[in-house]
Amino acid sequence: MSNSMKGYWINHVIDIKDPDRFNAYAEASMPMFQGDNQYGARILLFGPVAKTILGDAVQYAAVAEFNNVQASIEFWDDPDYAAARSIMGPLNDESAVVDRRVCCIEGEPLTVSQDQSFWLNHVHKIIDESAFWRYAESSMQHFTSTTFGKVVHQHAGAQSIQLAAALGFDNTSKAMNIYHSPEYGVALAAGGMKDNENHVVQRTICAIEGSQ
Repeated sequence: MSNSMKGYWINHVIDIKDPDRFNAYAEASMPMFQGDNQYGARILLFGPVAKTILGDAVQYAAVAEFNNVQASIEFWDDPDYAAARSIMGPLNDESAVVDRRVCCIEGEPLTVSQDQSFWLNHVHKIIDESAFWRYAESSMQHFTSTTFGKVVHQHAGAQSIQLAAALGFDNTSKAMNIYHSPEYGVALAAGGMKDNENHVVQRTICAIEGSQ
C-alpha cells in the first residue's frame, strides 16, 4: 500500500440513549482528536445528520483520520481513550448509552473544505458484486472528494459493515437530493439499481455538512 494512505473511522450514531453520559464521553475524548498524539487522531467531520438517504435513521455521523489503518485500530484501546469510553459503562458494552457503528478503513487522504457536505456510507452486504462495482465506477464523477475502502476492523455496532466511504459534494442541497436526481439515476441504472437496489446492495447512507 502507498505510504500516503490514511486510516479512518467512518461512524454512524443511530441512537443516543443516555445523553448525559454520552456528552461526558464526547467531552473527555475530544482533546484526543487534535492530531497531536502518536496515532495522529483528528476529527475531520462531526455533527448532526442532515438527512438519512438510505437505511436506518442516523442521528449523528463522524469521520476521524489517523496516521495509518493500524493506528485507527489500536487507538480504540489506548488507555486514555479507553478511560473516556468507560464513562459509558463496560468497555465491551456501551449499549446502555449509545447505539453506534464505528469501523476502520484504509483510504486515500480525504480533503474537507468548509463549504462541502458529505455522504458517510456503510455498506453492510454486497449481493451482486459486478452490478455494485459498475454502479460505483459510474457514480465517482459526482463526488468532489472521496475516501473509501474495505472495513478491516469494526469497533462497535451490531450490524456488520463490509465497506465504508466518505464522499464529498459541493453543498448540502446536492448531498441531500442527488440520489433521486436524473443524473445520479444514470449511475444507479449502470448497476441495475435505479428503481430498487436491495437486490444488489444493503447499505446506510447519511448526509452531513462539512462545516460542522
